[in-house]
Amino acid sequence: MIRAIIFDCFGVLYGGSIEVLMASSPPDRRAELEDINKQSDYGYISRQEFITEVARLSEQTPAQINALLEQAHVRNSELIAMIHALRQRHPAIKVGLLSNVGSDTIERLFTPNELRELFDAVVLSYAEHVAKPSREAFELAADRLGVLPSQCVMIDDRLDNCSGAEAAGMRAILHTANSRTMAELEELLGE
Repeated sequence: MIRAIIFDCFGVLYGGSIEVLMASSPPDRRAELEDINKQSDYGYISRQEFITEVARLSEQTPAQINALLEQAHVRNSELIAMIHALRQRHPAIKVGLLSNVGSDTIERLFTPNELRELFDAVVLSYAEHVAKPSREAFELAADRLGVLPSQCVMIDDRLDNCSGAEAAGMRAILHTANSRTMAELEELLGE
């Protein structure tokens, strides 16, 4: 029985930014960019250090990188509205956010009040020094929600993260389109 739904942020609730940054960087620098992104996700570098390094690697200014990030972070209003509706229809179901993210990013996208209204628990990789697809990230999210991993469904846009959730004992929905995600979630909730 599903007792908790955990959402990824980027690629699900907001547009993803790493893909935009990769596309704007020289191909020979993309491995370094992935490494910088992981350092940010694990909280080893600050947002400003991340932006400075990405600017250096992509031969752009920090202001240009900030602008790219702002353009990429488009809110998926339909899924956000679905969370509000879900909380009304299924008040016993916990809702969590589990995101690989650097410092100060989630705070730019959600107000503190929104975070409290939408989520019962928020697990951010930079704060915990653990990131998806590691089993520990999913187990931590379930623990913070007060449920077992087997009672959770993870919604993520990356197959490796869905596989990680399943390895931790969760169900997973690979997000490709809002309508598909909502239909799969309703089916799981109806079991």
